[in-house]
Amino acid sequence: MIADSNVALYKMKTAAYPIGNPTFRPSDRFPEYPFEEISKNDNEVYRAVRESLFLMGLDAEHYNTKNWNPFYELIKPGNIVLLKPNLVMDYNQNKKGGTECLYTQPSVVAAVVDFVSIALNGTGKIFIGDAPMQSCSFNNLLKESGYKELLDFYKKKGLQIEIVDFRELTSKKEYGILIPTINQNSKGTVVNLGEKSEFYGAKEDSSRYRITSYDPRILPIHHSGPTQEYYISNYLLSADVVINMPKPKTHRKAGITGALKNLVGINVRKEFLPHHTKGDSETGSGDEYKDKSILMSVLSNLCDFENLCIAKKNYACFYIAKIFEKCILYVIKSIWGKKEDVFVEGSWYGNHTISRTIADLNKILFYADKKGKIQDTIQRKSFIVADMVISGEQEGPVAPSPKKIGIIAAGSNPLYFDEVITTLMGFDINKIPTLNCLRNTKQLILSSEDVSSIILNSNVSEYAGKRISEIKRTDLFNFEPTLGWKGHIEL
Repeated sequence: MIADSNVALYKMKTAAYPIGNPTFRPSDRFPEYPFEEISKNDNEVYRAVRESLFLMGLDAEHYNTKNWNPFYELIKPGNIVLLKPNLVMDYNQNKKGGTECLYTQPSVVAAVVDFVSIALNGTGKIFIGDAPMQSCSFNNLLKESGYKELLDFYKKKGLQIEIVDFRELTSKKEYGILIPTINQNSKGTVVNLGEKSEFYGAKEDSSRYRITSYDPRILPIHHSGPTQEYYISNYLLSADVVINMPKPKTHRKAGITGALKNLVGINVRKEFLPHHTKGDSETGSGDEYKDKSILMSVLSNLCDFENLCIAKKNYACFYIAKIFEKCILYVIKSIWGKKEDVFVEGSWYGNHTISRTIADLNKILFYADKKGKIQDTIQRKSFIVADMVISGEQEGPVAPSPKKIGIIAAGSNPLYFDEVITTLMGFDINKIPTLNCLRNTKQLILSSEDVSSIILNSNVSEYAGKRISEIKRTDLFNFEPTLGWKGHIEL
């Protein structure tokens, strides 16, 4: 039986991904390993994933035998299994950051696929999928990361496996403008949470909900009164089991991104996802920025205008608005420097919009049936394997700096899991809005136990058998938050 309130942390000897191993094969011939190929170069990541599953107590009686099948309770032959890595962007906007701290690395995914294939026993289907940012080049990401070579390896072995881009809308920047393209092959279902949404009955004006770089007229249509809609990939809805594979790092809008935030990538169209509420927190009009400011209000209106110009293909007006935007940003930065007041688009600790979006998406993962109808009972199984070998700190999610941690983490409950990860990062779980939102929700509850019930299983004494409150401050990793959260969420 998979323990809901257990989280496994396997600490590696070195915080590094395997090199010289294009298909990410293990360097040890484990008795349960389903293929022939073994790497001549050490692959500690594969070993760490394997040991994290053992630390979770999965099929413990058969461990280290050819019959070990850690996912046998989770995955049955014939199942459709979705692996959901975090593939946010194909390049790091922090030019010194690299991609190892940006997205879930294929070496971690490879080990999980092997164990999924053991459970499926030659049947069923495996999908690896995500909806990155609209400007991400999915093909470039697959090619540069090694995902493409990994896929080719499995196909040659006869596995029914695909890597899929969930996005219906993608874009490419030309002369400073994001030119949209519609992917006709992307398929999704509109899921209405209605009164079970965290936005139902909200005090703020729903016409003020926003997501950056999208037509501001669209999003409020899907979030008003009893209409609380999300456009969810059919790959997610059709799955019997979802393996959530986040890349834990700091996040400008949510504080941290872990298992809960990783669900933003199950959407086909991002215009259904409120990321912030237009306006300032001081007057209560929104949570886009903190203090009431004419300059910030003008900047916000310019952002709306620019997105409308792109939607209407009025590019001349877009360029004029961009000039004004740069002038205003220059004035704002001259006055406030790097204070959190400067941050636009809800990139600060007072953003309480995106946390509700994240909560809603996790409700959909567990409670939406295959047709997208919300039920009162859990509809699919889920498990978490997180890549914290090299995490990201500072300006995540798309401009992170690398933070070498050397941990593969596993769990089954995303809320409990993220409370552990948040603590390890050195942050206060009570100051992360997403965690508070899900802890306090009264609709489609994800947790039934107090945080004190979470037990850590680990190969190192610093964490083994401990609760969150028992972890010593000296054993935390002390991530540096993004600028909009710095000084507000640290323990």
